[in-house]
Amino acid sequence: MRLLVFLFPILFLNCSPTESTLEDDRKTLNKQLSEIKALIAEGACDENTSCYAIGVGSKACGGPKTYLVYSSSIDVDALESKVEAYNRAENEFNEKHGATSDCAIVSPPDNIGCKDGKCVMLEE
Repeated sequence: MRLLVFLFPILFLNCSPTESTLEDDRKTLNKQLSEIKALIAEGACDENTSCYAIGVGSKACGGPKTYLVYSSSIDVDALESKVEAYNRAENEFNEKHGATSDCAIVSPPDNIGCKDGKCVMLEE
């Protein structure tokens, strides 16, 4: 019995958590991004003042990958929290997997508004 008590902790010391793969990490990021887009899709608008853009993603050189347009009719605090977590996770992904990017600066959209009840980037 004393032998079992002694061996039990040793068995767990040898069990280290498995390192996630690139595919696992990408799936996690894709799930987070899908949740962000689903939250944004819940929004509706009826005037241009209720539409905003938020920087999403993390380029390897820094800065957002893109901007998504959303309506203030959604839970904006939840959106900002999800985007912050996603951006942080993608930055960690980039560092972990040695990602590279074009380092081009992506600017927020200039012309956003309400079209057919949804916030969108308007054509100039």
